[in-house]
Amino acid sequence: MKQQSNPARSGAQAPTASSVSAGRRQAISALGAGALASLILPPSALAQSGEFRIGWIRPTTGKLASSFAPLYAGGLIAIDEINAAGGILGRKLTIVEEDDEASPAKEPAIVRKLKADGIEYVVGPTGSPQSLASLASSTPAKMIQTGIANGAELGDGTKYPYHFMCCYTTVQEGEVAAQYMTGPLKLRKIGILHELTPFGETAANATRLKLKQITGQDPAIIQTYSMNASDLTAQVLALKNAGCEGLIIWMASSVHIAMAFTAMAKMNWVPPIVGHVNLFNDALFDLVPEQSLRNVFGVYYRNWTYSDSTPAPERNVALAKKLQAAQGVKGIEAYVAGCPHYDFLHLLKTVIEQQKSFDVEAVRRGLNATQGYKGAIGTLSFSETNHAGVAMEDITVSSVASSRDPRSKSLGALRLRAPGA
Repeated sequence: MKQQSNPARSGAQAPTASSVSAGRRQAISALGAGALASLILPPSALAQSGEFRIGWIRPTTGKLASSFAPLYAGGLIAIDEINAAGGILGRKLTIVEEDDEASPAKEPAIVRKLKADGIEYVVGPTGSPQSLASLASSTPAKMIQTGIANGAELGDGTKYPYHFMCCYTTVQEGEVAAQYMTGPLKLRKIGILHELTPFGETAANATRLKLKQITGQDPAIIQTYSMNASDLTAQVLALKNAGCEGLIIWMASSVHIAMAFTAMAKMNWVPPIVGHVNLFNDALFDLVPEQSLRNVFGVYYRNWTYSDSTPAPERNVALAKKLQAAQGVKGIEAYVAGCPHYDFLHLLKTVIEQQKSFDVEAVRRGLNATQGYKGAIGTLSFSETNHAGVAMEDITVSSVASSRDPRSKSLGALRLRAPGA
């Protein structure tokens, strides 16, 4: 475990154990032996001495460490902003970081370690399996938490009363994709391609149900693939032969996305496509022809989009500039912008200051009562039973190719809203 203020800030260094120990020794010497009892504090009391410590769960080692690290950039920016404004009730935020190696099996022990150290508020982990494994321990420990995960189950306030989602759910994502295909694009013969993961299966099922509700018909065809697939030609050919007018694809891996688009390009078949926010990866332009992406759209947040008549909100423009300067974010700004930590930490500040308390139960009640909070992602509202805070009207569909638009090039997190969205 390491505790730090903000490792992403240029020139900032976390206090080392030796420097903290030296400072404590100097203080004891200056104040005399009588002050010793007040200086040696248990972990739970340390939070009362001028800092507000946040658990920070992410992989710092392992194969996913480098790809997951940028996803926490928004949270680090929020910490900088909050601390620059005086902290929360006068306490500066610091992070207590734990390496989960992106392994669900590591989560319970990490939660227990953080709880033993007096941590009651947690950011992370990343991924639905990791988040669910973490919540199995943090929920009975009554630790308020948010993670980078979109599983609809995570927004169940009855099951997870201390977990708050500041992002859309996979079910919402699937429904928005179906609405765009059948609404503005006016397509009826729609195929689905999805990975065989909880994310892929949940999104595909939500899409299927919404298509059935809107059109009275099932998708024309559904194709799946395993995460170790090395070629998607057979799946793409099946979709093409089924006469699909458009595709909805639920793919989280850029490697598999590239496989699918390469197969379509070889077949000279480029139907309209709607899919996951991972489509907003600039590396895709290096893997497939740009013309293949002209009619491709990703589900995104309305606040992070612009149109020819409506600019993006000023707050998002300012945050987009900060994200551009963050380490490792270039090329995936749009994906990072959709991560929940920035809004979660600012909302936490608002609620704690409204409650005038850091008490977990008081803050949980305040979060449950949140209605209409204006975040960077959108307007957040919660209740006792619903902890998925983003409303459907704050979710839209955006152009993938618009990353080459001068407006997106200058502010990488922004994307052009799709026609009719």
